[in-house]
Amino acid sequence: MKFPDAMTTPPVPASPEKSRIPVMFSATGGWGLPLGVAIHTLCLHAGSGRFYDIHIVHDGMDARIIQGLNRVAAPFTQVSLSFLQLPEEFRQLFQNGNKDRYSPLAYARLMAGSLFPQYGRIVYLDADVLLAGDVAELYFSDLRGASVAAAGDGLALWSIEKGTMHPHLEYMGNYLSSPLSYCNSGVLVLDLDQMRRRNLEHRLLQWLRSRPEPFPYPDQDILNIALHGDITPLPPEWNFQFLSWTWDEEKTRLLRGTEFENVPSISCGRSWKLLHMVGPEKPWRLPDAPGTMGQFHWILYSFFWWPEAKFPRSGRNWMRFPRGWPRYSGAISAASNGNCSSPGAIFSGNAGTKSGG
Repeated sequence: MKFPDAMTTPPVPASPEKSRIPVMFSATGGWGLPLGVAIHTLCLHAGSGRFYDIHIVHDGMDARIIQGLNRVAAPFTQVSLSFLQLPEEFRQLFQNGNKDRYSPLAYARLMAGSLFPQYGRIVYLDADVLLAGDVAELYFSDLRGASVAAAGDGLALWSIEKGTMHPHLEYMGNYLSSPLSYCNSGVLVLDLDQMRRRNLEHRLLQWLRSRPEPFPYPDQDILNIALHGDITPLPPEWNFQFLSWTWDEEKTRLLRGTEFENVPSISCGRSWKLLHMVGPEKPWRLPDAPGTMGQFHWILYSFFWWPEAKFPRSGRNWMRFPRGWPRYSGAISAASNGNCSSPGAIFSGNAGTKSGG
């Protein structure tokens, strides 16, 4: 398949304004609810004196969802929302992805330079995040000459803690000289000007097309391989993926001198600037059966996500709460009222188990 001309010879972008902060999401219509919550938290923490241009790349989002998202941002005069349907030629290029788990939209972040030629830099965010800081701080990160900034992935921290390489990082060792530098692609700062100069989109697409079968984590693996050595680490508070982890003196010692050194203190102080709800358990879906680790993760995420989801303005009527949600509301109410002093207390107690009805 021939590459679209827009990918190999993108228009010369306009000079970015320091007062404007462009942010990109990509999501299907089924992710409208978490996307609305993520946008709301971004708006709440937006700084004064700047404008935030939020762009949502989608695959044919329902008009009702688009209207609801616009209502989320409407009270915030310094925030604008725009919607871009993924062009058909891009969709065709991405068809060999893992269709069972990932939509072609997962690859949109790799093509940000072509999708948004008007920008020299952009922030990409997954929809399953909660902002607790001003995304402008992320936008102005020092990339130290690299094309991309991204935080280290939890698989790397797991490997350091266990003293053995995670199986996926062992696999990635076939492509990376330093598998422990493997990063998470859910939060990115992209220097689009530099990516265009280095023709990195073409390199990313070559890796995508060279695979008859997709990588296990398609866009993330491709990003790590094609840009290995060209990614500068973000501080973990800007992509905090470790909510369910526990820390003791020995684990903390093992992290000293690594990019994860501050993770235990961030966790204990809840001082993250962006919480990323990684993994299959999402608080807007029904959890696993009681007593499972899946339910444990769901309760932890719900403790932080549901208070944000119940914001009073912006048209809650467009949100679809999970069928059966009242069965689990006791767990979150208990945690919100301070009745559960630790994740272990939430997990081991009766909170969160199904009740009749």
